[in-house]
Amino acid sequence: DSLLQEMCGIFFCVCNLDNATTDLASCQDLLARRGPDNLAISTSNTSLEHSVTACSSVLWLQGDSMTCQPLVDSMENMLMWNGDIFSMTGVEKDTTESDTSLLSRHLSQCQTPAQVLECMASISGPWAMVYLQKSSNTLWFGRDFFGRQSLLITKTAQSLSLSSCVMADMTNYTELPASGMFSCTLSPGGMLNQVVLYPWDCMGDRVDNNILQFTISNLTIKCPVRLDLFNPSTAPLSFQPDSDQCDLFQQLLDQPDISLMVDKFTDLLRKAVMTRITNQPGLCKTCMAAKTSPPCVHCSVAVLFSGGLDSCVLAHLAAEQLPPGQPLHLLNVAFQQSGGGFDVPDRLTGIQAFKELAPLHSDRPISLVKVDIALPELQSARSSHIKHLLHPLHTVLDDSIGCAIWFAARGRGEDFVTGEQVETPARVLLLGMGIDEQLGGYSRHRTRFAREGHEGLEEELRMELMRISERNLGRDNRIVRLGGGGV
Repeated sequence: DSLLQEMCGIFFCVCNLDNATTDLASCQDLLARRGPDNLAISTSNTSLEHSVTACSSVLWLQGDSMTCQPLVDSMENMLMWNGDIFSMTGVEKDTTESDTSLLSRHLSQCQTPAQVLECMASISGPWAMVYLQKSSNTLWFGRDFFGRQSLLITKTAQSLSLSSCVMADMTNYTELPASGMFSCTLSPGGMLNQVVLYPWDCMGDRVDNNILQFTISNLTIKCPVRLDLFNPSTAPLSFQPDSDQCDLFQQLLDQPDISLMVDKFTDLLRKAVMTRITNQPGLCKTCMAAKTSPPCVHCSVAVLFSGGLDSCVLAHLAAEQLPPGQPLHLLNVAFQQSGGGFDVPDRLTGIQAFKELAPLHSDRPISLVKVDIALPELQSARSSHIKHLLHPLHTVLDDSIGCAIWFAARGRGEDFVTGEQVETPARVLLLGMGIDEQLGGYSRHRTRFAREGHEGLEEELRMELMRISERNLGRDNRIVRLGGGGV
């Protein structure tokens, strides 16, 4: 796995020379806070009478030297990359090379759209990218299948702009769909051709182009997730529960087929948590700023902890796999109630779950950090920061979840055991988002199963996975990254 990683704030605009204005000034402060270690702005003109403005802010994670962006190679191709390459099919990664440099090298060898798509499909990990290919005068851009990195877009007849985040009043920006890879060819006279989508090969006719009005290509990009409608391992079981026993869960686990599937799922989830934990330098914010050699003895990983099943499982797996002795912080956010207290349901379940979890890992320092937010502080942060990071989302649910993530990512609170004030130095925040969509946690899943059985439920879950990128992972990325951390 790469030890040289840079997280990036992206802004890119290509427009007609006669109309060379950009939105960069309006969102530059937000971009700079996403990548506090370096901010670079590049402006240039193409031979086809386009003006190109590119701004990248870099959060340097590790290495002897930083790979500054935008990265322009010897053939004048420009790459702006925000993501993690956990692995790349057919590529033996060199731990001395940054992900940005690695991808730039491989993209520079691509001469056709099919080769670009094959290159991007080979990446395992979250990403958003912008790539201006000089030889074909083609702009490529996109997000990973799950939409784990933020990228917003606005387009007119004479300009196209992409940005990791924008201010709330920039209402012309919308979230770029994580439907595949997009391209736009630059034409003579400073003109832009229509945007073309190369969809994931699993999308079928489920692509919605009402917002961007793009052309859908017959050429597809290989989806990293296989979505077979029928998997023999999930065939209905002839299981009849024993009504004399109340422990239905144990009865199910006594079934060999079910026990095997549970073990497989647990192994996959454990591997996913391990991947996220190990693909970071093992340094907290303080030691990273001081350029300390890894590992440090402070907390570098924290969990957004409500005490619910998803956050408990993530906390347990993280506690299993972090280096021995490294602390783990469980961040439990509570907003002040009308009576002035903070005993909201998530606080009560969080305390209960912490008391059960801590004894299971007695050899690891685990702290429950109570993040209490008074109403004036909530209103101030919502107005000054959070509303801009939520944009273009505006629902009450987005606001509620976004505020909780914002204050959790900030990490200031009180240690539940010692009563001391704590500000977590963790740089990676684990969130249990998307679990209900994947494991059938909503009432609509029960309804579909009651009406249509296993086949109906399987189709419902397949549709959930197909649109999981719409479940606001980009929003979470915008909010956490403004605090200089990863999610």
